[in-house]
Order: sequence, then C-alpha cells, then structure tokens
Amino acid sequence: MFEFLVKELDEIYKQDKKKLRTKTLLYGHLGEGRWHTHLHPPLTEEEIKQCEEKLKRELPSIFKDFLLEHNGGWFFDLLRVSGKGPSTYKGLSIEEQCFTANDVDNIDYLYRRKRTPMTHFIFADSFVKNTYYVIDTDEKILEIDFKTKKTIKSYEDLKSLLDQILEEGKENLANGIYYEFE
Repeated sequence: MFEFLVKELDEIYKQDKKKLRTKTLLYGHLGEGRWHTHLHPPLTEEEIKQCEEKLKRELPSIFKDFLLEHNGGWFFDLLRVSGKGPSTYKGLSIEEQCFTANDVDNIDYLYRRKRTPMTHFIFADSFVKNTYYVIDTDEKILEIDFKTKKTIKSYEDLKSLLDQILEEGKENLANGIYYEFE
C-alpha cells in the first residue's frame, strides 16, 4: 500500500539519493551532511509486536501497514513520521545514528496532553506547521495544532496525508523553498 513512496521519491529526486548500510534511503542532499528527505527500511511483524509491547498498546492497523513498508521517515522537512527507534546505536556511524527512526514512544511523550484522548494514536509531527498528527478510532488522520490542541485538518487515511505532503514537497522544491532548523 505504501510502496508508492519510494517510486515517487525516486522520481522527484532522480539521482540525488544515497542508501546507508542500515538501508535507510536519503534524498535531496543539502550539504554538510543534511538531507531533505529520508525513509527507513521496513519492520518485521516481530519488530512491530516488540514495539506494541513497549508501548503497552496495539498499533492502528494502517500504521502497522506503513511500518511493514517503511519504519518512519522525514519528508521534505515537512513531516516526520515515527517508527521503532534503534535498540542500540552500537556499531552505527554518526550518519547512520542521525538518520534513524524517531521512536513512536518519544513522539507520544512529546505531544500527549490531558485533553488528548487515549484512543488517538500520535504518530507524526511537523516543525514547519507546528502540528502533530494522530490516527483516530476510525483510522482517519487528524492534524492537530500544537498550541491550541484543535484539529486543523482531517485526512481520510494515511495515504491521503502522504499524498498531500508529496504534492506540497514537490511545490516547495519547484519554488526553491527549504527550511532551516537550528
């Protein structure tokens, strides 16, 4: 279901890509070790079960489907999708350490507030938009404003969100828009 991402990113970035020893794909070299987009290799069913055990909850099925294709990623500096973080950094180069999945446990910790229903699964964020993203009980995606905690936008499913980010990312690239993070 999410295999389209690699095809789309390959088309957008052409030869401007790199594959790490960890099988993470880096796209759009911006200099000084910075890459515009990265996508992590898939998880196994067993790794997903380990992630659920750590979280003490079952992951939404649409997110499991995503993890079976890609263990999170960072898209055009617009969207950071979490996954299962590494159990150790031992043996990883600095570059490999920098481009590992942001653990879903960390993202939940960052954004979970008293008013956030426990039925909402927090899985992604955007520093540019100052938002985070949840999967609700109907497996719709809600974009939540960090300050107000109000829903800004709703997406039918995870693919719809990713399609929107791909379009926005392509537009930003065409207009030479890049974001700097310090």
